[in-house]
Amino acid sequence: MKNVIITGSTGMIGGLILDFCLESEAIGKVTSLVRRSSGRNHSKLVEIVHDNFLDYSGLEKQFGNQDICYFCIGVYTGAVPRDTFREITVDYTRAFAEALRKSNEQITFCFLSGQGADTTEKSRVMFDKDKGVAENILLNLVFDQTYIFRPGYIYPIK
Repeated sequence: MKNVIITGSTGMIGGLILDFCLESEAIGKVTSLVRRSSGRNHSKLVEIVHDNFLDYSGLEKQFGNQDICYFCIGVYTGAVPRDTFREITVDYTRAFAEALRKSNEQITFCFLSGQGADTTEKSRVMFDKDKGVAENILLNLVFDQTYIFRPGYIYPIK
């Protein structure tokens, strides 16, 4: 059975991934990093309330025994100021990925990016440039496997 770690599991896509993992017979344990408790209870779920997404010191033990990571932290363009958007999109990704990589070289990293991500980092569009920077960070860390998902549009499911 696989162990999975998810960030952003209280969001739309992260929540869907969490549900899928909890229902899957192939998944033995799901570690979810959240800012606030989701209130969910499940025998497979280990929920870690963590409020500083730039510092993961003290969580190394939680990172070591994982097989798959789903990084789904994100924010909508225009929902926050430009500097906050970059911090969430680039800095949070870098801090988490570097901490995870130090503790676990064999993990598969799955990253929720978006259509238009520009890995040349030259786009004038904030979203495209910042997602491209984040993708480059992940690719340069050389995880065992890295998957980048670039949906063009996500329609909320209710």
